[in-house]
Amino acid sequence: MSASAATIDADFDVNFADPAFLADPWTPLTRLQEEAPVFFSRNQGGWVISRHEDVRACYADRRLSAARGDQFFRGMPPEILAQTEAVRAFNRYNVNRMDGRDHTRVRALLLRAFDAGAIRKVEQFIGEVVEDVLDECGRLGKFEFLETVSAVLPTRVMQRLFGLPDEYRPLLFNLASQFTSASSAAAVTPELLIQLDKAIRAINAVFDTFIPLREKEPGDDLISMMVHARDGLNKLSHEEMLYNLVGLVVAGAETTAHSLATQTARIARDPALTQRLRDDPDCAFALTTELLRYPGTVKCMTRYAAEDIELRGQKIAKGDLIWIMNAGANVDTRVFSDPFTTIIDRPNARDSMAFGPGLHFCIGHLLARTELAEFLKRAFRRFDIAILQDDVEMLSSYIFYGFRSLDVRFTAR
Repeated sequence: MSASAATIDADFDVNFADPAFLADPWTPLTRLQEEAPVFFSRNQGGWVISRHEDVRACYADRRLSAARGDQFFRGMPPEILAQTEAVRAFNRYNVNRMDGRDHTRVRALLLRAFDAGAIRKVEQFIGEVVEDVLDECGRLGKFEFLETVSAVLPTRVMQRLFGLPDEYRPLLFNLASQFTSASSAAAVTPELLIQLDKAIRAINAVFDTFIPLREKEPGDDLISMMVHARDGLNKLSHEEMLYNLVGLVVAGAETTAHSLATQTARIARDPALTQRLRDDPDCAFALTTELLRYPGTVKCMTRYAAEDIELRGQKIAKGDLIWIMNAGANVDTRVFSDPFTTIIDRPNARDSMAFGPGLHFCIGHLLARTELAEFLKRAFRRFDIAILQDDVEMLSSYIFYGFRSLDVRFTAR
């Protein structure tokens, strides 16, 4: 393994679990961009990629494998592996952890199901769901945002998208929460993996009930669309369908939950942004797109080197772990002018790495932005929103930029 770039201090490193990094990952990442853009972190046990150009290249590089499920199981004893078959199956069948032909085939089928028609269906009911949540916000007045909004809105949207009865909503959120606890923990414990396995098995039982029903009597829900997605004679296997539905729950619920809180806080603390959103509600989609760039939600993704490669003079060995830092790429001044300023009509908004471009570009990106935009424009139209704490404890996650809690007051306008 090659030494890191000689320009950086020998004792410099990053620690993704450090509270300072959780609150501000950008300061050390922008330093790395200048001094060691391909940097081996002893703390993180892998290569940190921080420049926009390199992040984009890594996402497109077929020599870097997305089959990263082994991160969960490093050092786990055999008895834990025996109790976590559902987690291991998720890592085998979920499209975001596949490479090569299997990834291409499954992704193409998912895109047939998760098309513009699915988004149009969401748009038909998302306003109704948002207004119901905002009614509760108005009733409470002062409340904890993550519990009242973040834990409710995304799972209600996913539940409606799947065509599931209301009673299954808590299972969806529990799965998303358990998955994030395990996948983003600084150190994955056997207890986290066992809880995640139980959550996956519980939601699998629900999908196992509804998949045969949708095969016989398809509707306009996402499960029906996935059941009947075809490319010639090709279709999703039962396992592929099951574990990609699990993946959609995780991505559709937990990721959006963090964005709702961070974006609401940022707008509420900026009178100019608040007024712009009220004067021009149609800017909400562009605004949420810009806030997904910075401060963003997904700080990084991981890959493994499938073969020996070289990047900016650094020799990366087969099997090395690679941290692809979206958070660094999205504030790279080589690409974004005034990167820490919210510019709603930013001309190169498409250069954002928010949804991991390239081979594994997020299938649900349009759904996430639609949901966020609808909430923001309706919430700030109906309420004056105050953030009731100066210091917010950050979520201890290497993946997500988010809050542990957020106390707010919604006052009807």
